[in-house]
Amino acid sequence: MDKRSQKKKVVKDLFFFLIKFNLLLIPFYAIILLDIDFYPLQIAFANFLALIIRGLGVNASTSGFFLFIGENKLPIDISRDCIGWKSMYSLFALVFAAPGDKKNKLKFLLPWLPVLFVINIFRTLITIFVGLNFGLYYLELVHTFLWQYVMIFALIGIWYIWLRKGKLNIHSFRNILYTEH
Repeated sequence: MDKRSQKKKVVKDLFFFLIKFNLLLIPFYAIILLDIDFYPLQIAFANFLALIIRGLGVNASTSGFFLFIGENKLPIDISRDCIGWKSMYSLFALVFAAPGDKKNKLKFLLPWLPVLFVINIFRTLITIFVGLNFGLYYLELVHTFLWQYVMIFALIGIWYIWLRKGKLNIHSFRNILYTEH
């Protein structure tokens, strides 16, 4: 296959990836647009976090999807986004939009979605402890800036593992696309 044919195939594959990815994101955006909450999951996640925090020797209680931490009962709202659904759904959409066998995609996601969930638990706990020990200003700073980027990099890193596992050679794609004729 000559360079021109390779370039056409890469552009076509990229086009179909973007179409599939955007179609898979329709439920993602519908949840956001319709402001759908996951109250049972939020409550379960708040209770799970309270259990871990109490296990670490810190006073923690819940009321619905609110956590109350420490002696001063610092209130933490466990929102829909705290449960990590965005990063997990995004990984699902990225993997399923990429070329490959559906069975292999499911085998890949089976361990990696829980890994992303564990990273999210760690993210939430670190953010809570920063707020408890340093105040709400630092909680917001860590939550909004640090962890948002860490979760994006984790998501992209896991997706990159999928691309490498699926032998989708990103570097050759890039070389084909950017080679001048």
